[in-house]
Amino acid sequence: MKNKIYSLLILITFSCSSGDDPTIAPIVFPELIEGTLNYQNLERRYALHIPTTYDGTQETPLVVFLHGGGGNITSAQNFTLFNRVSDENGFLVLYPQGSYESIENSFVWADGRGLPPDNQGIDDVGFINELVATIKTEYNINAKKVYICGFSNGSFLTQKIAFENNSQFAAMATLGGTMHQSFFDMGNPNRTIPMMYLFGTEDHLVPYNGGFVSNNPDLAPVVGIEDAVNFWVTNNQCQTTLPVVEFANINTDDNSTVTVFEYTDGIDGAKVIFYKINGGGHTWPGVSIPNESLGVVNLDILASEELWKFFNQFELN
Repeated sequence: MKNKIYSLLILITFSCSSGDDPTIAPIVFPELIEGTLNYQNLERRYALHIPTTYDGTQETPLVVFLHGGGGNITSAQNFTLFNRVSDENGFLVLYPQGSYESIENSFVWADGRGLPPDNQGIDDVGFINELVATIKTEYNINAKKVYICGFSNGSFLTQKIAFENNSQFAAMATLGGTMHQSFFDMGNPNRTIPMMYLFGTEDHLVPYNGGFVSNNPDLAPVVGIEDAVNFWVTNNQCQTTLPVVEFANINTDDNSTVTVFEYTDGIDGAKVIFYKINGGGHTWPGVSIPNESLGVVNLDILASEELWKFFNQFELN
């Protein structure tokens, strides 16, 4: 694994230390570190955002974000404003990058639906888990507070990780995506996982009621968002359905509103929460974009802030 800077110093500092150890000398870190990890004989890239409050002396939560199809480690940061939320709340954000380059600097994950990287045998589930495990050895990460989320293509990979290799993550979230039909039919995550979904009712790429993403029948079908939510409610054995919450329509010009459905009292405290973006498109709430073809952007919430509020409730058992 290669970081552009600080790699050797970090390894020396943490190789014999863990937790909040007063003997660890504070380090001044840069805001962003880019590095690589060799996996499947491929040099895989990532970026790690480090808040100014992090000096290596205390165990710190980690959020992993998986970009959408055609994204990269730079667009992932701009698209989500996760770095700002990280700075305000003191957690690290890891941005892995897909290895299959569809066009220049646009990458696609092997999310299991039959995309080109799936057909090439790229193991992105293994890569993400290996990268997270490595980051935990190089930085003072609270291993009980590691979370993962993704958008679109990255959201489907998040769900694939939930079913195939979920042991490092205390909670997960999916935005602009649902779940493979095969996982819904036969999948077994073998544990309860706190799960959050954000999804627009007018998403024209991923159908609200299920079917084929982008109307492409050559790819495996996906289930509707409400079916995906109900899967996790059942899996987590949630016992309580809270009253539906309507967020204040702060921005009346965005042609959308937010309704929240929450299911609690699951095994080991697991919850499921669904942010239904009424009128929302295939977009990230809170961040305006120039591409109007993706639909409406809700501006009543910032998705990254809502994600952190959800994640911060949970620790890995």
